[in-house]
Amino acid sequence: MKKIITTFIIIAIVVSFTMLHNKKQETLSESTISQISLIEVDGSLQNNAMASLIAPYKAQKDSAMNIIVGQATETMSVDKPESSLTRLIADILLAEARKVDPEAHMAVTNIGGIRRPLFQGNITIGDVYEILPFDNSLLILEYKGSDIIALANAIATKGGESVAGITLDIVGNKAENIKINGQPIDSTQTYKVVTTDYLSWGNDQLTPLANYTNSTPLNLMMRDAMLNYLKDNKILYAPNDKRILLK
Repeated sequence: MKKIITTFIIIAIVVSFTMLHNKKQETLSESTISQISLIEVDGSLQNNAMASLIAPYKAQKDSAMNIIVGQATETMSVDKPESSLTRLIADILLAEARKVDPEAHMAVTNIGGIRRPLFQGNITIGDVYEILPFDNSLLILEYKGSDIIALANAIATKGGESVAGITLDIVGNKAENIKINGQPIDSTQTYKVVTTDYLSWGNDQLTPLANYTNSTPLNLMMRDAMLNYLKDNKILYAPNDKRILLK
């Protein structure tokens, strides 16, 4: 019994000491925080040793990123419901998909994944990485006609996306006059769509893309698709055909 009482007393002392210690820490932290002054992080903060260490790697990276891989005839923008660059990116995805499967019908990717315009003049590898910075891999996915209609409505709800091979009118939040390569959608037909692994989960409000029945990975990232395209097409022209119309 004495052992139990002694053990209980020791535990109580330890708990009390811990609570008191934590309380002191809290008080000290609050006191310390009140005395902290913010330091602005800008180019004036330099560590010469670190700068010297990374300089060779930075020079190597900059050299690689500055390699010219093509030219743009004009500045191409990123905008909704579509724009010159959103059309071009979708065209590139569809062209790369058709190297693997010539029967690929259409391409779709989210405009949010295209991070800046393509400026007129020389195109460098660095430009491609800045335009398409995410590690998104490409897939050819198969869908029923009804799923393509649902996808078109999701695109309409978002106010547009980057597409190729499909045209539609946005009326309110609904898609009308939906066509695949100029033909009305056949609900009994299977359609092959190239998109990204990120969107294949139905992300970015494109939920119908998660309803595919078959998947063929291209083992290719979006930016690599653009770099491949530039090997075959050194000069990029802005596609001006209308694919998504606001009515």
